Amino acid sequence: MIQVSRSLIRELKTVLTRGLGITSLQTGPPVEFLVDRHHLRIRTCNQQVALEYRTPAEGLENLHLVAPFGLLRCCHGPRADLVQIQRQDQAIQVEWQEAGIPQSMEYPALPDKLDRNESRLMEALRDACETATEDSARYALDHLQLRGQAGQVISTDGRQLLVQDDFQFPWEGELLVPVNRLLCSRELRRGKPVEIGMTAEWVALRSGPWTIWLRINAKARFPDVLELVNNRPETVSSLQIPDDDAEFICAAMKPKPFHQDDAGRVTLDLNGAVTVRTREAGQGQQRDYVLSRSGRSGESLRANTSRDYFRRALQLGFREISLSGSDTPVTCRDEHRIYIWALLTQADTLPHQPDAVRIESTSVSHEAAQSRMKRKRVAEQVQSKQKPFVEAEQVLTQLKSLCGGLTETVSHIRDLMSQLSEQSQGWSRSLTSDQIVGT
Repeated sequence: MIQVSRSLIRELKTVLTRGLGITSLQTGPPVEFLVDRHHLRIRTCNQQVALEYRTPAEGLENLHLVAPFGLLRCCHGPRADLVQIQRQDQAIQVEWQEAGIPQSMEYPALPDKLDRNESRLMEALRDACETATEDSARYALDHLQLRGQAGQVISTDGRQLLVQDDFQFPWEGELLVPVNRLLCSRELRRGKPVEIGMTAEWVALRSGPWTIWLRINAKARFPDVLELVNNRPETVSSLQIPDDDAEFICAAMKPKPFHQDDAGRVTLDLNGAVTVRTREAGQGQQRDYVLSRSGRSGESLRANTSRDYFRRALQLGFREISLSGSDTPVTCRDEHRIYIWALLTQADTLPHQPDAVRIESTSVSHEAAQSRMKRKRVAEQVQSKQKPFVEAEQVLTQLKSLCGGLTETVSHIRDLMSQLSEQSQGWSRSLTSDQIVGT
């Protein structure tokens, strides 16, 4: 057990906040409490600075605790009342008194071992959460499966499956953690490395100033999805879609009200030209989107598929789609990912119609085909690049240009107001006294 005064906690909070440049809206980095034979050391750090407080501590057993920065914020005070900090069952227990009333807080402890991964792990967790579903009964499809030895992140909603690998996890076997939409937030994807570890009850993720604990669900069941991956039938037809065509068809298939009989369905016709067929709400006329730049290898094939899953495969960056038939799941694969989704019944495929509206991808200008997907990808790439500093001269030039534009705009507004005022006075003078009274 470690005992420190509330006044010391207050001093530590003040010094560490100032030294690390932490605002009230930031969580702050973890704080380490280390006890050796003669000293208690309290330390933390960020990318620019490391700070440590050391005080004599005789007679205490060696101890190492890692607690969230929030511990300093919750129990600081002006008095010398003691705060007791100890580890209990893989958690950090904190106890103190506030105006004579006992207070306590419990924090999950950071694992003793954290494996370092590239920022791709946070992106993988985001994609995994977007693949899972909250509608789960027999299996825990609202959970992610983290396979330690294989270094895999697996998620499914029962109709689509995403397997991502080549990660470093410091455990063996398989863990299930709940899906949390926080993992999809842009604030966590800053291009920074991700450290991950586990305790008896928690999986901990640490990236930049953020640390997230996800409770392990040891009782839930997850389907044996790897059997589907390992026992894939032979590919009979393969579709290659370049970036321009992918952006074109993703923009064309944005969520919209489809005809009731064809809600969410599209037909992939791989017979000569690569064609994606849809029928929209309120229109009996069919639309054929011809991917002029795309190619097919293998047998001719016509498949009925979910519009959302086909579009999602392209948004995930897959550019080759493998089909084993018109009634077997579709597979996309790259170096570290596998995406599989189930096809729909083939009885409702849309056949070729002579009067269908035909739209070729090459008939749309490249600029018009720029979809939100590409702009988002470019924005994330720019955001992930860590710039050590910004040239002051460049900033001043941009500010001067902005101020000049604003000054010119204000000047135009004043001229317009002056002209309107003069016209208003002229209209008033032109009115007769009778008209004014009548008004």
